[in-house]
Amino acid sequence: MMRIKQDYVSSQYHQIYFTFTASEVNNVFDEVIALYDIKEENTKKQKRYINELVMERIEDIIIEDEITKLDIIPVCGRKYRYLTEINRNKKLLVIVQFCILPEGIQLRFPSKIPSDLFKLPQEIDILKDFTKQILLANEEYDFKETNVVDQKSVVKYTIWYTKDDFVINEIKNQTINIDDVDQPNRLFFLNAKVDDVVVLDEEDGITVKAHIDEIKTKALKKLSNEIVERLNFLNTKTVTEFRQKIRDIFSFSTTVVLLLNYLTEFIMKNDDVIFDEYVINHFMDSEFMPKKKKDVAPYIEDIKKEIIREYIIWIINLNYQDDDVKYMDKIIEEYEFDKILFRNPNRIDSYQNYINRHVFEVRVLEYCIEQKILEIQFL
Repeated sequence: MMRIKQDYVSSQYHQIYFTFTASEVNNVFDEVIALYDIKEENTKKQKRYINELVMERIEDIIIEDEITKLDIIPVCGRKYRYLTEINRNKKLLVIVQFCILPEGIQLRFPSKIPSDLFKLPQEIDILKDFTKQILLANEEYDFKETNVVDQKSVVKYTIWYTKDDFVINEIKNQTINIDDVDQPNRLFFLNAKVDDVVVLDEEDGITVKAHIDEIKTKALKKLSNEIVERLNFLNTKTVTEFRQKIRDIFSFSTTVVLLLNYLTEFIMKNDDVIFDEYVINHFMDSEFMPKKKKDVAPYIEDIKKEIIREYIIWIINLNYQDDDVKYMDKIIEEYEFDKILFRNPNRIDSYQNYINRHVFEVRVLEYCIEQKILEIQFL
Protein backbone atom coordinates (compact mmCIF):
# COMPACT_ATOMS: atom_id res chain seq x y z
CA MET A 1 0.00 0.00 0.00
CA MET A 2 1.28 3.49 -0.88
CA ARG A 3 2.91 5.24 2.08
CA ILE A 4 2.85 8.99 2.60
CA LYS A 5 5.15 10.88 4.92
CA GLN A 6 4.72 14.62 5.40
CA ASP A 7 7.63 16.91 6.17
CA TYR A 8 6.50 20.21 7.70
CA VAL A 9 9.50 22.19 6.47
CA SER A 10 8.16 25.57 7.58
CA SER A 11 4.90 27.49 7.96
CA GLN A 12 5.23 28.45 4.29
CA TYR A 13 6.74 25.34 2.75
CA HIS A 14 5.92 21.66 2.66
CA GLN A 15 7.21 18.43 1.19
CA ILE A 16 5.73 14.94 1.04
CA TYR A 17 7.37 11.56 0.46
CA PHE A 18 5.29 9.12 -1.60
CA THR A 19 6.33 5.47 -1.62
CA PHE A 20 4.57 3.30 -4.22
CA THR A 21 4.78 -0.48 -3.99
CA ALA A 22 5.79 -2.46 -7.08
CA SER A 23 2.19 -3.65 -7.37
CA GLU A 24 0.89 -0.06 -7.33
CA VAL A 25 3.40 0.97 -9.99
CA ASN A 26 2.23 -1.93 -12.16
CA ASN A 27 -1.38 -0.79 -11.69
CA VAL A 28 -0.50 2.70 -12.96
CA PHE A 29 1.23 1.20 -16.00
CA ASP A 30 -1.87 -0.93 -16.69
CA GLU A 31 -4.16 2.10 -16.35
CA VAL A 32 -2.07 4.15 -18.78
CA ILE A 33 -1.87 1.32 -21.34
CA ALA A 34 -5.66 0.86 -21.20
CA LEU A 35 -6.48 4.58 -21.13
CA TYR A 36 -4.37 5.50 -24.14
CA ASP A 37 -4.83 2.16 -25.94
CA ILE A 38 -1.11 1.77 -26.66
CA LYS A 39 1.17 -1.20 -27.01
CA GLU A 40 3.92 -1.74 -24.46
CA GLU A 41 6.70 -2.31 -27.01
CA ASN A 42 10.26 -2.85 -25.81
CA THR A 43 11.80 0.09 -27.67
CA LYS A 44 13.51 3.07 -26.07
CA LYS A 45 11.15 5.57 -27.68
CA GLN A 46 8.01 3.68 -26.67
CA LYS A 47 9.26 3.02 -23.13
CA ARG A 48 10.11 6.70 -22.70
CA TYR A 49 6.67 7.69 -23.98
CA ILE A 50 4.88 5.30 -21.61
CA ASN A 51 7.03 6.41 -18.67
CA GLU A 52 6.10 10.04 -19.36
CA LEU A 53 2.41 9.13 -19.31
CA VAL A 54 2.87 7.15 -16.09
CA MET A 55 4.69 10.09 -14.51
CA GLU A 56 1.94 12.45 -15.63
CA ARG A 57 -0.73 10.24 -14.07
CA ILE A 58 1.19 9.87 -10.82
CA GLU A 59 1.70 13.63 -10.50
CA ASP A 60 -1.59 15.02 -11.86
CA ILE A 61 -4.01 12.40 -10.55
CA ILE A 62 -2.67 10.27 -7.73
CA ILE A 63 -0.45 12.75 -5.88
CA GLU A 64 -2.82 15.69 -6.43
CA ASP A 65 -5.72 13.63 -5.08
CA GLU A 66 -3.75 12.84 -1.92
CA ILE A 67 -2.70 16.48 -1.45
CA THR A 68 -6.35 17.61 -1.49
CA LYS A 69 -7.00 15.35 1.53
CA LEU A 70 -4.35 17.06 3.66
CA ASP A 71 -4.89 19.93 6.07
CA ILE A 72 -2.78 22.39 4.05
CA ILE A 73 -3.42 24.81 1.19
CA PRO A 74 -0.83 24.40 -1.61
CA VAL A 75 -0.01 27.52 -3.62
CA CYS A 76 2.01 27.97 -6.81
CA GLY A 77 3.62 25.10 -8.69
CA ARG A 78 4.91 21.75 -7.48
CA LYS A 79 8.42 20.34 -7.73
CA TYR A 80 8.85 16.60 -8.13
CA ARG A 81 11.96 14.56 -7.38
CA TYR A 82 12.10 10.89 -8.37
CA LEU A 83 14.50 9.06 -6.08
CA THR A 84 14.07 5.81 -8.01
CA GLU A 85 13.48 5.13 -11.70
CA ILE A 86 10.01 4.42 -13.05
CA ASN A 87 9.92 0.71 -13.97
CA ARG A 88 7.45 -2.10 -13.81
CA ASN A 89 7.86 -4.45 -10.84
CA LYS A 90 9.93 -1.84 -8.99
CA LYS A 91 9.10 0.26 -5.93
CA LEU A 92 8.93 4.02 -6.59
CA LEU A 93 9.84 6.89 -4.27
CA VAL A 94 8.73 10.43 -5.18
CA ILE A 95 9.14 13.69 -3.28
CA VAL A 96 6.80 16.58 -4.02
CA GLN A 97 7.64 20.07 -2.73
CA PHE A 98 5.47 23.19 -2.77
CA CYS A 99 4.64 26.45 -1.03
CA ILE A 100 1.63 26.56 1.29
CA LEU A 101 -0.67 29.29 2.55
CA PRO A 102 0.63 30.28 6.01
CA GLU A 103 -1.92 29.73 8.77
CA GLY A 104 -3.49 32.95 10.04
CA ILE A 105 -2.05 35.17 7.30
CA GLN A 106 -3.86 38.45 6.73
CA LEU A 107 -3.50 40.87 3.83
CA ARG A 108 -4.62 44.49 3.75
CA PHE A 109 -6.64 45.52 0.71
CA PRO A 110 -7.13 49.09 -0.54
CA SER A 111 -10.40 50.82 0.40
CA LYS A 112 -10.94 51.93 -3.21
CA ILE A 113 -9.43 51.11 -6.61
CA PRO A 114 -9.74 53.75 -9.38
CA SER A 115 -11.85 52.30 -12.20
CA ASP A 116 -9.84 54.36 -14.74
CA LEU A 117 -7.04 51.81 -14.37
CA PHE A 118 -9.13 49.30 -16.32
CA LYS A 119 -9.44 51.16 -19.59
CA LEU A 120 -8.15 49.06 -22.48
CA PRO A 121 -6.43 51.11 -25.21
CA GLN A 122 -5.17 48.01 -27.06
CA GLU A 123 -8.71 46.73 -27.70
CA ILE A 124 -8.58 47.38 -31.47
CA ASP A 125 -5.38 45.34 -31.89
CA ILE A 126 -6.77 42.32 -30.06
CA LEU A 127 -9.99 42.59 -32.08
CA LYS A 128 -8.04 42.49 -35.35
CA ASP A 129 -5.78 39.65 -34.17
CA PHE A 130 -8.63 37.48 -32.95
CA THR A 131 -10.69 38.06 -36.09
CA LYS A 132 -7.69 37.10 -38.21
CA GLN A 133 -7.05 33.91 -36.25
CA ILE A 134 -10.64 32.72 -36.20
CA LEU A 135 -10.92 33.31 -39.96
CA LEU A 136 -7.73 31.29 -40.51
CA ALA A 137 -8.89 28.52 -38.18
CA ASN A 138 -12.16 28.22 -40.12
CA GLU A 139 -10.46 28.44 -43.53
CA GLU A 140 -12.25 31.65 -44.45
CA TYR A 141 -9.64 32.74 -46.94
CA ASP A 142 -8.71 32.55 -50.60
CA PHE A 143 -5.33 31.73 -52.12
CA LYS A 144 -3.38 34.11 -54.29
CA GLU A 145 -0.07 33.41 -55.97
CA THR A 146 2.91 35.33 -54.70
CA ASN A 147 6.67 35.42 -55.31
CA VAL A 148 8.14 35.33 -51.81
CA VAL A 149 7.41 33.00 -48.87
CA ASP A 150 6.07 34.74 -45.74
CA GLN A 151 4.35 33.61 -42.55
CA LYS A 152 0.97 33.16 -44.31
CA SER A 153 2.28 31.18 -47.28
CA VAL A 154 1.52 27.67 -48.42
CA VAL A 155 4.48 26.30 -50.37
CA LYS A 156 4.35 23.53 -52.96
CA TYR A 157 7.75 21.94 -53.53
CA THR A 158 9.70 18.96 -54.81
CA ILE A 159 12.00 17.25 -52.34
CA TRP A 160 15.36 15.88 -53.52
CA TYR A 161 17.66 13.45 -51.73
CA THR A 162 21.13 14.01 -53.16
CA LYS A 163 24.70 12.81 -52.71
CA ASP A 164 27.53 14.74 -54.35
CA ASP A 165 24.91 16.60 -56.42
CA PHE A 166 23.52 13.29 -57.72
CA VAL A 167 19.74 12.95 -57.15
CA ILE A 168 19.11 9.67 -55.32
CA ASN A 169 15.37 10.16 -54.98
CA GLU A 170 12.75 12.78 -55.90
CA ILE A 171 9.28 13.30 -54.42
CA LYS A 172 6.97 15.82 -56.08
CA ASN A 173 3.89 17.75 -54.93
CA GLN A 174 4.87 18.27 -51.30
CA THR A 175 3.20 21.12 -49.41
CA ILE A 176 3.93 22.98 -46.21
CA ASN A 177 1.99 25.65 -44.32
CA ILE A 178 4.45 28.19 -42.99
CA ASP A 179 2.12 29.17 -40.13
CA ASP A 180 1.92 25.56 -38.92
CA VAL A 181 4.16 25.51 -35.81
CA ASP A 182 4.18 21.70 -35.87
CA GLN A 183 6.17 21.73 -39.13
CA PRO A 184 9.82 21.68 -38.01
CA ASN A 185 11.21 22.69 -41.43
CA ARG A 186 8.89 25.64 -42.07
CA LEU A 187 11.42 28.36 -41.18
CA PHE A 188 13.84 27.12 -43.87
CA PHE A 189 11.35 28.32 -46.48
CA LEU A 190 10.89 31.88 -45.22
CA ASN A 191 11.81 34.56 -47.80
CA ALA A 192 12.48 31.94 -50.49
CA LYS A 193 11.21 32.53 -54.05
CA VAL A 194 9.81 30.32 -56.79
CA ASP A 195 12.56 28.08 -58.26
CA ASP A 196 14.82 28.60 -55.24
CA VAL A 197 16.40 25.46 -53.74
CA VAL A 198 16.35 25.21 -49.94
CA VAL A 199 18.61 22.83 -47.99
CA LEU A 200 16.55 21.07 -45.31
CA ASP A 201 19.07 18.60 -43.90
CA GLU A 202 22.60 17.27 -44.32
CA GLU A 203 23.76 14.06 -42.69
CA ASP A 204 26.12 11.21 -43.61
CA GLY A 205 26.81 12.75 -47.01
CA ILE A 206 23.10 12.88 -47.90
CA THR A 207 21.66 16.34 -48.56
CA VAL A 208 17.91 16.91 -48.49
CA LYS A 209 16.82 19.80 -50.71
CA ALA A 210 13.47 21.38 -51.54
CA HIS A 211 12.83 23.00 -54.92
CA ILE A 212 10.15 25.70 -54.60
CA ASP A 213 7.52 25.03 -57.27
CA GLU A 214 4.70 27.34 -56.19
CA ILE A 215 3.95 29.88 -53.48
CA LYS A 216 0.46 30.86 -52.49
CA THR A 217 -0.59 33.20 -49.70
CA LYS A 218 -3.78 33.06 -47.69
CA ALA A 219 -5.86 36.19 -48.32
CA LEU A 220 -8.46 36.56 -45.57
CA LYS A 221 -12.03 37.18 -46.63
CA LYS A 222 -13.70 40.38 -45.47
CA LEU A 223 -15.81 39.69 -42.39
CA SER A 224 -19.53 39.69 -43.20
CA ASN A 225 -22.77 38.64 -41.51
CA GLU A 226 -22.80 35.51 -43.68
CA ILE A 227 -19.28 34.56 -42.56
CA VAL A 228 -20.11 35.28 -38.90
CA GLU A 229 -23.02 32.84 -39.10
CA ARG A 230 -20.71 30.20 -40.54
CA LEU A 231 -18.14 30.82 -37.79
CA ASN A 232 -20.81 30.11 -35.16
CA PHE A 233 -18.76 31.88 -32.49
CA LEU A 234 -20.75 31.93 -29.23
CA ASN A 235 -24.07 32.34 -31.07
CA THR A 236 -23.15 35.63 -32.73
CA LYS A 237 -25.03 36.28 -35.98
CA THR A 238 -23.77 39.63 -37.23
CA VAL A 239 -20.43 41.41 -37.55
CA THR A 240 -21.54 43.88 -34.86
CA GLU A 241 -22.43 41.07 -32.43
CA PHE A 242 -19.20 39.23 -33.20
CA ARG A 243 -17.00 42.27 -32.54
CA GLN A 244 -18.90 43.24 -29.40
CA LYS A 245 -18.58 39.71 -28.03
CA ILE A 246 -14.81 39.83 -28.48
CA ARG A 247 -14.66 43.25 -26.78
CA ASP A 248 -16.72 41.96 -23.85
CA ILE A 249 -14.60 38.84 -23.37
CA PHE A 250 -11.34 40.70 -23.66
CA SER A 251 -12.51 43.47 -21.32
CA PHE A 252 -13.61 40.99 -18.65
CA SER A 253 -10.50 38.83 -18.91
CA THR A 254 -8.12 41.79 -18.79
CA THR A 255 -9.96 43.36 -15.84
CA VAL A 256 -9.37 40.25 -13.73
CA VAL A 257 -5.65 40.27 -14.61
CA LEU A 258 -5.24 43.99 -13.95
CA LEU A 259 -7.10 43.71 -10.65
CA LEU A 260 -4.86 40.92 -9.39
CA ASN A 261 -1.78 42.87 -10.48
CA TYR A 262 -3.01 46.02 -8.71
CA LEU A 263 -3.79 44.19 -5.45
CA THR A 264 -0.41 42.46 -5.59
CA GLU A 265 1.47 45.74 -6.04
CA PHE A 266 -0.57 47.37 -3.27
CA ILE A 267 0.24 44.62 -0.78
CA MET A 268 3.91 44.61 -1.79
CA LYS A 269 4.09 48.33 -0.92
CA ASN A 270 1.87 48.43 2.16
CA ASP A 271 2.14 45.03 3.89
CA ASP A 272 5.25 43.51 5.39
CA VAL A 273 4.85 39.98 4.05
CA ILE A 274 7.88 37.90 5.01
CA PHE A 275 8.96 34.93 2.88
CA ASP A 276 11.27 32.32 4.36
CA GLU A 277 14.30 30.96 2.53
CA TYR A 278 12.55 27.73 1.52
CA VAL A 279 9.93 29.65 -0.48
CA ILE A 280 12.52 31.76 -2.30
CA ASN A 281 14.79 28.77 -2.95
CA HIS A 282 11.85 26.86 -4.41
CA PHE A 283 11.92 29.25 -7.36
CA MET A 284 15.67 29.84 -7.54
CA ASP A 285 16.32 27.09 -10.05
CA SER A 286 19.89 27.42 -11.33
CA GLU A 287 18.73 26.56 -14.85
CA PHE A 288 16.69 29.75 -15.10
CA MET A 289 18.22 32.15 -12.60
CA PRO A 290 21.24 34.38 -13.35
CA LYS A 291 24.56 33.25 -11.94
CA LYS A 292 25.69 36.66 -10.70
CA LYS A 293 24.25 37.58 -7.35
CA LYS A 294 23.68 41.23 -8.29
CA ASP A 295 21.22 40.15 -10.99
CA VAL A 296 19.01 38.13 -8.66
CA ALA A 297 17.08 40.96 -6.92
CA PRO A 298 14.52 41.65 -9.71
CA TYR A 299 13.77 37.95 -9.96
CA ILE A 300 13.16 37.73 -6.22
CA GLU A 301 10.68 40.62 -6.46
CA ASP A 302 8.82 38.76 -9.22
CA ILE A 303 8.79 35.61 -7.09
CA LYS A 304 7.29 37.50 -4.17
CA LYS A 305 4.62 39.00 -6.42
CA GLU A 306 3.67 35.59 -7.75
CA ILE A 307 3.30 34.20 -4.23
CA ILE A 308 1.31 37.20 -2.98
CA ARG A 309 -1.01 36.85 -5.96
CA GLU A 310 -1.66 33.25 -4.93
CA TYR A 311 -2.19 34.30 -1.31
CA ILE A 312 -4.81 36.83 -2.44
CA ILE A 313 -6.66 34.25 -4.53
CA TRP A 314 -6.68 31.60 -1.81
CA ILE A 315 -7.55 33.88 1.11
CA ILE A 316 -10.58 35.29 -0.71
CA ASN A 317 -11.74 31.87 -1.92
CA LEU A 318 -11.43 30.32 1.53
CA ASN A 319 -13.56 33.09 3.02
CA TYR A 320 -15.88 33.66 0.09
CA GLN A 321 -17.13 30.28 -0.99
CA ASP A 322 -20.18 30.96 -3.11
CA ASP A 323 -21.36 27.96 -5.12
CA ASP A 324 -23.16 30.28 -7.52
CA VAL A 325 -20.34 31.80 -9.56
CA LYS A 326 -21.78 35.08 -10.81
CA TYR A 327 -19.67 35.26 -13.97
CA MET A 328 -19.52 31.60 -14.99
CA ASP A 329 -20.90 32.37 -18.46
CA LYS A 330 -18.05 34.84 -19.02
CA ILE A 331 -15.46 32.33 -17.81
CA ILE A 332 -16.73 29.75 -20.32
CA GLU A 333 -16.72 32.36 -23.09
CA GLU A 334 -13.17 33.30 -22.14
CA TYR A 335 -12.16 29.65 -22.48
CA GLU A 336 -13.50 29.57 -26.05
CA PHE A 337 -11.79 32.87 -26.81
CA ASP A 338 -8.49 31.65 -25.38
CA LYS A 339 -8.71 28.34 -27.21
CA ILE A 340 -8.90 30.03 -30.60
CA LEU A 341 -6.69 33.03 -29.88
CA PHE A 342 -3.77 30.79 -28.91
CA ARG A 343 -4.46 28.29 -31.70
CA ASN A 344 -5.17 25.39 -29.41
CA PRO A 345 -8.50 23.90 -30.56
CA ASN A 346 -7.83 20.63 -28.70
CA ARG A 347 -7.72 22.14 -25.22
CA ILE A 348 -10.78 20.21 -24.12
CA ASP A 349 -8.60 17.95 -21.92
CA SER A 350 -7.68 20.96 -19.79
CA TYR A 351 -11.19 22.43 -19.73
CA GLN A 352 -12.00 21.66 -16.09
CA ASN A 353 -8.63 22.84 -14.81
CA TYR A 354 -9.01 26.06 -16.78
CA ILE A 355 -12.52 26.67 -15.44
CA ASN A 356 -11.58 25.87 -11.83
CA ARG A 357 -8.61 28.22 -11.90
CA HIS A 358 -10.56 31.06 -13.48
CA VAL A 359 -13.41 30.67 -11.00
CA PHE A 360 -10.85 31.23 -8.23
CA GLU A 361 -9.48 34.34 -9.94
CA VAL A 362 -12.91 35.77 -10.76
CA ARG A 363 -14.01 35.44 -7.14
CA VAL A 364 -11.43 38.12 -6.33
CA LEU A 365 -13.27 40.41 -8.77
CA GLU A 366 -16.65 39.48 -7.28
CA TYR A 367 -15.38 40.21 -3.77
CA CYS A 368 -13.99 43.64 -4.72
CA ILE A 369 -17.23 44.62 -6.46
CA GLU A 370 -19.43 43.46 -3.58
CA GLN A 371 -17.22 45.23 -1.02
CA LYS A 372 -17.35 48.37 -3.23
CA ILE A 373 -13.56 48.38 -3.48
CA LEU A 374 -14.03 48.50 -7.23
CA GLU A 375 -16.98 50.12 -8.95
CA ILE A 376 -17.30 48.48 -12.33
CA GLN A 377 -20.09 46.71 -14.20
CA PHE A 378 -20.28 43.95 -16.78
CA LEU A 379 -23.28 43.22 -18.98
